[in-house]
Amino acid sequence: MTLSKNFLHKEPNFIELSRFRLIVGGILGLLYSFSFYSFLYIMRESFRILSVTEKYDLWVLTDKEVTFYNLFFAFLSVIIGQSVCFVFWFDQPKKIFGIRNHRKTAIVNDQRFLNWYFLSWFSKLAVVFGLFFGFTFHGSWHLFSLYPDYNYVFILITITLFLQSWNTIRLTYIRKSLKWLSASILCVAALSFGLSKINLINYKVINKSILSKNIHYQYKLDLPFSVFYERPEKLSLIEDIYVVFSKDDKESSNPIIVADNKRIPLDSLHFRIRDWQSMRDEIEIPFMVYRLYIHCDVKMGFINKLKTELSNSGIYRISYAVIPSDADFDTKYYPDVSFPTRIPNWYSDMTKLNEIEQEINETPNIIQIKQSVNGIITINEKTVEIANLKSTIKQLIKNNPDCFIKNNINDSINFSSYFPVLSKSTEAIHELREEYSQRNYAQKYSWLNHEEQREVRDKYPLRILELTTEMIKKIENK
Repeated sequence: MTLSKNFLHKEPNFIELSRFRLIVGGILGLLYSFSFYSFLYIMRESFRILSVTEKYDLWVLTDKEVTFYNLFFAFLSVIIGQSVCFVFWFDQPKKIFGIRNHRKTAIVNDQRFLNWYFLSWFSKLAVVFGLFFGFTFHGSWHLFSLYPDYNYVFILITITLFLQSWNTIRLTYIRKSLKWLSASILCVAALSFGLSKINLINYKVINKSILSKNIHYQYKLDLPFSVFYERPEKLSLIEDIYVVFSKDDKESSNPIIVADNKRIPLDSLHFRIRDWQSMRDEIEIPFMVYRLYIHCDVKMGFINKLKTELSNSGIYRISYAVIPSDADFDTKYYPDVSFPTRIPNWYSDMTKLNEIEQEINETPNIIQIKQSVNGIITINEKTVEIANLKSTIKQLIKNNPDCFIKNNINDSINFSSYFPVLSKSTEAIHELREEYSQRNYAQKYSWLNHEEQREVRDKYPLRILELTTEMIKKIENK
């Protein structure tokens, strides 16, 4: 007896489909594809809305990112929709006492198992990723991006899912399936590209609506860089005051004060401060910190008026919002980093200023810093480059730690010129404290106990007197 060709692997007859069943299966696949694509699209936008921070920062996707993610969602949806078609076409009612076709049953089971297994794995991964962005790690989108850094992962997922959906069919219909696979690739690609062009939600409107309340997007705000900075522990005791420029009015050079997303005139700022303080217990008010977000181009004359207004309101704890000099990520990732400083309680009282000026003049080591409009810095009447400022101050303090730094602030210079002087003066003193701590206690200053830290502070006190142009004139004309 002659054996037939491929008797060990005889291909079963292809399933007979009526036109009605073929059309209904195609419609079910298209409906499922569109529904699943809509679900993924809405979930992505929901996760983006969950990512909104207290400062109205948002996980913003570029047009390229939106296009790529839409295409990925579309491919997933169409591939799973195709799998629904396969199940509908191959899962036909079995005849009573009919011969079971185990391979067709295997195809149906394989499609069902693949769909539910993938959906279970993908949904868990998506939820964890969304919660990570939305709740656990605000601002993490400034650290890394899945596109284009890891776009190959999405491509591999799509290819693997598509080929896996054809795995059992290829093993069953070896010859015929190759043609069907080629036709499927063309159909899936065409439908996916078409489906990805559908934007169910206008993501640009969402971005505009939320970012319209974000200071960085609404105003000009470039913060200075600093080596010395801290992250506050109690954010509930911090209130933010922004000094910015308008992006719309390019001709105006007048700074704008913004607090609680409202423009506030300088002479009305004390009302806002009173409102903030009214929401706290009396015991917390002295520990409140007012963090100033100041644009680098703001003149010091305006900032000095702002500090005088704060002093008149009984405020002395302030900090300047900065960007770490060693920042590795987007500057918007550092919203809470600030440089701590204080406003003397005699800042607006000229009588006390004259008394303190007399006491300072009796200090054996006075380091006097002046800045000109042209950016020239002098220390004790000697010109110093900004790169050598810290080392010069350190050496002067080493010569006699019983010193006082007098910083004459020129009203005409920008905040970007003023802040490095303040920052490097503070850095010099903190480095001296650190060196003294290592030399005498063989450990970091921050690891010392309270008494030891007090000893180090007494050795190298942080005493900086800032004199504005108005103060200097009043002292000279007293």
